[in-house]
Amino acid sequence: MRLARLALAEIRAGEEALTALKHHPTTDGYIGKYALVAAYNEMVASGEMMADGEILARIRMKPVRTLSGVTTVTVLTKHYPCPGKCIFCPDDVRMPKSYLPDEPGAMRGLHHEFDPYAQVAARLEALQAVGHPTDKIELLILGGTWSAYRRDYQEWFVKRCFDALNINHEEHEGKNNILKDPADSVRSVINPGDLVEAQEINETAAHRNVGLVIETRPDEITAGELAWLRYLGVTKIQMGAQSLDDKILALNKRGHTVGELRSAMSLLRAGGFKIVLHWMPNLLGATLESDRADFLHLWDGIAPDEIKIYPTQLLAETELHEYWQRGEYKPYTTEELIALIADVKPSIPRYCRANRVIRDIPSPNVVEGNKRT
Repeated sequence: MRLARLALAEIRAGEEALTALKHHPTTDGYIGKYALVAAYNEMVASGEMMADGEILARIRMKPVRTLSGVTTVTVLTKHYPCPGKCIFCPDDVRMPKSYLPDEPGAMRGLHHEFDPYAQVAARLEALQAVGHPTDKIELLILGGTWSAYRRDYQEWFVKRCFDALNINHEEHEGKNNILKDPADSVRSVINPGDLVEAQEINETAAHRNVGLVIETRPDEITAGELAWLRYLGVTKIQMGAQSLDDKILALNKRGHTVGELRSAMSLLRAGGFKIVLHWMPNLLGATLESDRADFLHLWDGIAPDEIKIYPTQLLAETELHEYWQRGEYKPYTTEELIALIADVKPSIPRYCRANRVIRDIPSPNVVEGNKRT
């Protein structure tokens, strides 16, 4: 802590954070920014210095993560059967459908046994420890097809996320019980009004929820489903379009059509939901030329608010891997994929945010093709 205090003094005097850290090396390298944040919090708490948002912004780790003023907290649901039979999708029995145990966010979920309360509480503490604000939280619930889960589980899951947000974490700092969930298992019935009460409490909590995101499939979107999602407090829907070619969708066993996607988009727009679409180049049956044309169709009457470009990645233990073994599928090379993305990305309209380009799947899982994230 002494070295962190010395470095912090230099930063307060105008020095760049990384330069100040290099002035005070340890025996095995340099102290991290987390140590600067800890020293800052300690000095503010003791009255040695006044809280200074500008200083905190300079020493926090990965400042771009919360530059918008909203902090995303990701939580994963437990493994549950998915109605989809997609040939490219992994299905690890420990994980929710389509997720691998060594993906960064998925690892946190697995570590906490997919307990929503523990995941949210741990993430809030981790973010605070490196200097990020946690007053405005977007909850991002991942785990495949949310709509396929039992509704009592959905309600319980969201309610427990809110329970974690509603705790005053500063009062619990250093106490071991903050991550313990008083419920040992999912209750089959949640008391009427419990979720609504948790949402109302959150309106004045230190960690206010300003957005709730789930992911589902186009063929799960109905008027009744949207009414239920509104009750849960969902504000944004992630949905896999994957392709705008019915033949490609059928080859990859997506189980829905482009028509169902368009219908889902209309319902979501009417319901006032923000929409994030996933698009997958290099599906079975696609070519570089067809993918270039396919991407342009996204802006023809579909027009999502946000998009994630998730190139197909060849993983073992998938049906697509069997096609590859038979010589019936070939992944794009890294160079081909980069050229494709460079070609199509400029066509994204200004109103649409590109959330991610290439999914964060650890390279050892990729059998052949691009391994960059």
